[in-house]
Amino acid sequence: MHKLSSIALAPLLLLAGAHIAKADDAADTKAFRDYLTKAVTQGSTDKAKVAAFYKTTSAYWGNHWRDYTDHPEKYADVMALYRKGQIAYPHKPEERDPERYRKDIEAFKAYDSKNAPPKNPALFVGSSTIMAWKTADYFPGFSVLNRGFGGSVIGDVQYFYKDVIGKYQPSVVLFYCDNDVTGGFSGDVAFDKTMKVYNRFRADFPKVPFVFLSMKHAPNFAFADPGEPKAIDRYNELARAQAKKDPLFKYFDIDARVLGAGGKVQADLYETGEHLNDKGFARIVPELQKMLVSMNVPRS
Repeated sequence: MHKLSSIALAPLLLLAGAHIAKADDAADTKAFRDYLTKAVTQGSTDKAKVAAFYKTTSAYWGNHWRDYTDHPEKYADVMALYRKGQIAYPHKPEERDPERYRKDIEAFKAYDSKNAPPKNPALFVGSSTIMAWKTADYFPGFSVLNRGFGGSVIGDVQYFYKDVIGKYQPSVVLFYCDNDVTGGFSGDVAFDKTMKVYNRFRADFPKVPFVFLSMKHAPNFAFADPGEPKAIDRYNELARAQAKKDPLFKYFDIDARVLGAGGKVQADLYETGEHLNDKGFARIVPELQKMLVSMNVPRS
């Protein structure tokens, strides 16, 4: 009997692995379909049950967002059931206690006590999109500071304004936060909250520019409430209008640089269903670097 070499076996093992992965995906989707079929017949407005529904569905979509983005037709029946589930388990927007981020803020303070913050930095502020962005690596040579804290909403930035913005005397602020809209608030409400932060900032720093990084249509938003994309568009529309009448309010359109033909989301530009990868950042960073140069942001 002849023994297959490891080189000869490799393609067979890869093929077997692919079949196993497909089988696992199929089983996962069947289980999810069965779960949804039962869930939509029950439904609830109970807060705990609503939370449980979205925890379960988020876990599934978290594993399948990339394949769904590229091949939505494969998930047509599951998505139809999921939409019914969203109706059966209505998600109501609610304000949350900013103090849940007290440890994050104290961590910033502890770091600052041991590492002097840069003078007049380009200050990146906002939610997990900012926090996950390795700004020091993407903006070498610039004096930058990242004060993003994941999961935060605009009201949290307002609440901790002195700790994440006011104390740093920035040369420019770059702001991104989409969790109000993903949490169910309208584009108008979310933008009103943004303007509260901006107006406070403008009072403290009358001549310092504020860069509004547009809310992006990330892959995960396909699984959000059907009204959410419209809320995103409305939020960005209001920001563009503000930029036209206020020269210190700069609008930077992320979607214009990362969406494909016809506004199609490109999964290969994302590390997760929400955050850009290196390839995605490469679409926006060069122009932001030029913007920082034009604003005379200090060099490190």
